[in-house]
Amino acid sequence: MTTMSTRRNARVFCGAKGRLEAPDGPIRGTVRNLSRGGSFFVAKKLLPVGQTVEMSIELPGVPPIRAVGEVRYHYRYLDGEGMGIRFVRLGGDDLGYITAFVDARVGNP
Repeated sequence: MTTMSTRRNARVFCGAKGRLEAPDGPIRGTVRNLSRGGSFFVAKKLLPVGQTVEMSIELPGVPPIRAVGEVRYHYRYLDGEGMGIRFVRLGGDDLGYITAFVDARVGNP
């Protein structure tokens, strides 16, 4: 049996610190995976699926990435539970930083 992926963007391990701006205050966590289309955010507190959230990601060597995302799902890994977040608004410079980060890890020039 062949498994096909519906993912449009390459996803890479990240491990960067991140922060979500939740209605009742900031949530700090770790960006476990990152792609041009979104991220997986590991945190002690989960937001409801469908909630829009402002987030920042601290990638090495660049200013903090700022994005608006939507919580799409929850998932539990061995190293913690978190949320899949799809980017719905991302500035051009921030998209460029993410693209460079991802491309460096998947071997694209």
